[in-house]
Amino acid sequence: MMQNDGRQVVAAVGEEEFMGLVGRTPAMRQVFDLIRRVAASSAPVLVTGESGTGKELVAQAIHSLSTRRGDALVPVHCGAIPEELLESELFGHVKGAFTGAVNARTGRFRLADGGTVFLDEIGEMSPRFQVKLLRVLEDGTFEQVGGTATQRVDVRVVAATHRDLHAMAEKGLFRADLLYRLDVVTIRIPALRERREDIPLIAAHFLAILARRGGPRIELSAEAAACLAAYDWPGNVRELRNVIERAVVLSDGTGALQVADLPGHVQEAARRTKAAPLAAVGPAAIGPRPSLPEVAEAIPAPGPWLFGPEGTDFYAELDLFERRMIGRALQLSGGSKREAARLLGVNRTTLLEKLKRKSWTAADLGAPEAASAPPAPEPVPGAEIIVEPDWSVPAGLAPAAEAPAPDRGYGMALGLA
Repeated sequence: MMQNDGRQVVAAVGEEEFMGLVGRTPAMRQVFDLIRRVAASSAPVLVTGESGTGKELVAQAIHSLSTRRGDALVPVHCGAIPEELLESELFGHVKGAFTGAVNARTGRFRLADGGTVFLDEIGEMSPRFQVKLLRVLEDGTFEQVGGTATQRVDVRVVAATHRDLHAMAEKGLFRADLLYRLDVVTIRIPALRERREDIPLIAAHFLAILARRGGPRIELSAEAAACLAAYDWPGNVRELRNVIERAVVLSDGTGALQVADLPGHVQEAARRTKAAPLAAVGPAAIGPRPSLPEVAEAIPAPGPWLFGPEGTDFYAELDLFERRMIGRALQLSGGSKREAARLLGVNRTTLLEKLKRKSWTAADLGAPEAASAPPAPEPVPGAEIIVEPDWSVPAGLAPAAEAPAPDRGYGMALGLA
């Protein structure tokens, strides 16, 4: 923080900004690292996260850091284009291919040849059209609507969705083979409520952008920052940007934004959750930065299912609940997945499959890594070496093996079973 006429205000973002994305929590630093690592390849990337978290910014960052940055990044919003027009939009059509096709049209894949196609909200694409997309991903070939000549392009695909494609594939709503082709690398963007420490940073970032565009040079007061950090932000970064812009427009253009400048529903959230002072949640220009456990303790978690003006996202809330419950079990077990599975009442393999499918690590969930196994003992001549961690005993003395703990109801409700 910095002083401005005796008032605490949030300093502008510095090293916490990466390719237009802002954050310094471990979850966001992991996102930045994944972007750097995958940018150099041409492998498909699947970006997941709630609406408004900045998935398109991730696609832009991947393209800008890749060897394809000299060619085009072509975005396609799959949910905004009617299905009957989507094929023509992506692959183009020849003149006279259908009623109204008075001229030939070049498709988005041809326009992106040598570059990147960003398929936003790919979960809205119909299963019938998914077959056509799979072919392009497999061999880079397609035909225009109404045409017979096979065209070939060199295009990298970055897809994004706010849906759980694995759950959709299990229900037959999304092709599993297309999912496996897209899901080479998955980058999950956490929701704002999962990284409240970043909220004042992002707000200060938007204030700086508005000032560069000719708006008043306004900073963020400590009280307003704490208020912003207490709100759940169902619309995520997009909603935060709109709130900041509205506050700047309605302010007197001087000093720092105060709590009174924020919308009523944001102020109400702060009153409900008794927001912590900014000293625990905001970036500090001097002195040590607070650790994540300190931040988590300083900002009380809001009650469940606080619906904002735009509603909520059922699957995202369920995902967050799973993260918290599994993370707590791993914390209590010291990182032991076997013990965490026992605490959750599920089989260990079920827990491992869940962690693998969600790409969650113990560090992501705030739990320590399990202690490594002790080194094997030095071999003794004539003695049998036992390599399994569970030491065996002579036959006849071993107790009967315990059956795996059956999944209980709450484990199934979480989708862990």
